[in-house]
Amino acid sequence: MATLVLTAAGNAIGGPVGGAIGAAIGQQIDRSIFAPKGRDGPRLKELEVQTSSYGSDIPAIFGAMRVAGTVIWSTDLIERRVKTGGGKGRPSAAGYSYSVNIAVALSSRPVLRVGRIWADGNLLRGAGGDFKTDTQFRFHDGQQDQPVDPLIASAESAGHCPAYRGVAYAVFEDFQLADHGNRIPSLTFEIFERDTLVPVNAIFADAANGAVVGNSTEMLTGYAMSGADGRAALSPLLDTLPVVLCVKDDGLELRDWWQGADQAAVVVPARAEQNQMLDRPTISQQPAYAAPQSLTLRYYDPARDFQSGVQTSQSASVGRTLRQLEIPVALSASAAKRIADLQLHQTHRAKESWSVDAAYGPDAFRSGEWIRDPDGRLWRIAEVEHRFGTTKITATCSLAFDPTVPKPASPGRNLATPDLDTGQTHIVVIDLPVFGTIDPAKPQVAIFAGGTAPGWRRAALSVQNGNQLLDIGATALPATIGHTLSALSPHNPALIDLASDVEIQLLHADMEIAGINGSPLAGNAGLCWISGEFLRFGAAEALGGGRYRLSNLLRGCHGSEDAVDGHMAGDRFVLMEPDSARMIDDVPLAAGSNISVEAIGLGDDEPVTATALVTANATVPFRPAHFNASRLADGSIYLSWVRRSRIDFGWNDGVDQALVEDAEKYSVVLSLDGQQTRQWITDTHEITIADSELTGPLFPGGTILAFEVRQIGRHMMSAPAQLTLTI
Repeated sequence: MATLVLTAAGNAIGGPVGGAIGAAIGQQIDRSIFAPKGRDGPRLKELEVQTSSYGSDIPAIFGAMRVAGTVIWSTDLIERRVKTGGGKGRPSAAGYSYSVNIAVALSSRPVLRVGRIWADGNLLRGAGGDFKTDTQFRFHDGQQDQPVDPLIASAESAGHCPAYRGVAYAVFEDFQLADHGNRIPSLTFEIFERDTLVPVNAIFADAANGAVVGNSTEMLTGYAMSGADGRAALSPLLDTLPVVLCVKDDGLELRDWWQGADQAAVVVPARAEQNQMLDRPTISQQPAYAAPQSLTLRYYDPARDFQSGVQTSQSASVGRTLRQLEIPVALSASAAKRIADLQLHQTHRAKESWSVDAAYGPDAFRSGEWIRDPDGRLWRIAEVEHRFGTTKITATCSLAFDPTVPKPASPGRNLATPDLDTGQTHIVVIDLPVFGTIDPAKPQVAIFAGGTAPGWRRAALSVQNGNQLLDIGATALPATIGHTLSALSPHNPALIDLASDVEIQLLHADMEIAGINGSPLAGNAGLCWISGEFLRFGAAEALGGGRYRLSNLLRGCHGSEDAVDGHMAGDRFVLMEPDSARMIDDVPLAAGSNISVEAIGLGDDEPVTATALVTANATVPFRPAHFNASRLADGSIYLSWVRRSRIDFGWNDGVDQALVEDAEKYSVVLSLDGQQTRQWITDTHEITIADSELTGPLFPGGTILAFEVRQIGRHMMSAPAQLTLTI
């Protein structure tokens, strides 16, 4: 009865939305009509998965919230063929990558900006605006003059591309889906309509087109308003916040529960109406145990990345029940605790109600206002029934002041995805020796890439192929890259260097070198590359801040003896780890040629480049070792050496290293004053040069003979082992 009257009044004030707000006073008048059945308060949606259903609600965002959004436009998946793997004894493979163009509506009213973005719960865009997955991104703030998005305009026919004015939306262009199982992930967005707290007055005024006058002092961090009408949009706030709607002559007024208590009028009970006696005023009270002993409030907590938080208020009463409330707004933990305390206080006070017939006309008392009984006790009107000369009032005991004392509350532990900076890309191109047990039969050139910040994951790679830049896909796992902080003196590669150490500064402090302390010949010894030289290290000491000291060194490993001449501070350092090597199998590599590589990561404004000389280390035999010469009694010269293999099959006592080459063959050269004089080819690891070959005018007494021996390999000759002998 009263609800219908007030609804009609609401329609007269503000149209359908105003009518819905007028009906909202049924909170005091007829809760069976207004309140949802079967639960206390509106249900939190737990950051629902984004939808693309036609006719789906697009919420109106106030303040700061996290929303799933609604897909309003997309293309089919874009397929690309990419080549991955290869090298280190692993075959390359062709795969496919997918991307998509998509537009997601975020708010049905203008907003200020977008903050973080999550994909399947993992951080896609950090607070600094950096993306963790490759994509182009544009944000339209929903103003009435926003232009048509150029990507959507290019894909749709002329005249069929809306600008979505009044709707804030985001566009992802060429959104790479490899990190998301090659499917479109569920996206959620941190939206800021403003950077300050939102007055609840502003929300009601917006929903009612100004038909509600706001005098509440309540503030929220954020609210995503949605619903079929104004009542559905505002009922979550009316059901849970300490606010009430009061009827005024020219509309509705939003008040805090306790506002107006100091102006409460005294109600004088009426005795009779139209010669009929009226009931005496009565006070009814629910039993004490009917009130809850504790009340739990669920809400969205910004400190938990807008996931749901829970705050509980306890009472010392004899209540036996637990009341649960849900409020789909963003609040701090302390603000939510205050609301839980207020609701529990109010629940216990509202156990008492007062029913009275007042001898006043229809305009004297209105729902939501405060009154006093003849004893001076405060009540707030819940229901009003107008009669011929009296007004039937039902009022409840209510909070006449804010009894809560602000106190800290914990939001609880939040296991958030780390928001790591991606940093800048660094790449090093290295011509590798053979590390496995399979002869690659071609140069093995690898790209090692890393970043200056912990969030770096990968970069797109291109290789110069003639006059073209060939896209070869992405980098491998992040490599451990840095530079030397100290010089490193030369050392004999045949001996362990116990006297020297070298300090390394890695690209960022979170990069690590495993701590070890042993021999460089041990199985767990580390292997690194410093400006052309491969070194094994037996000890690695962390110095803090991404700095390490490497010692117990074995120099010139894997055929890099020529690079042991010494290193200066600032030389490049790369830790040799198989999973961080991106092998170049996409372009032909010829020994003696130069290769140029470009890389661009998510944090790079411009591509970074690196070049390397292809020396084909993987196909070059190692130089012979233990090269010795002696003069025999008959005047001949005996030369001997030990063969080495470019493929290491491990140390087996009494077993020679595998030959690997097609045949064992060596070139022995004799030089005088830097000019080649004699050459011999032998298929054994020794040779005897007769005295007759070393006589004549070219070989006077005291001549210095310079010998070198090279192994002739399947593809190339080794570097020379050298010695001199005076005759």
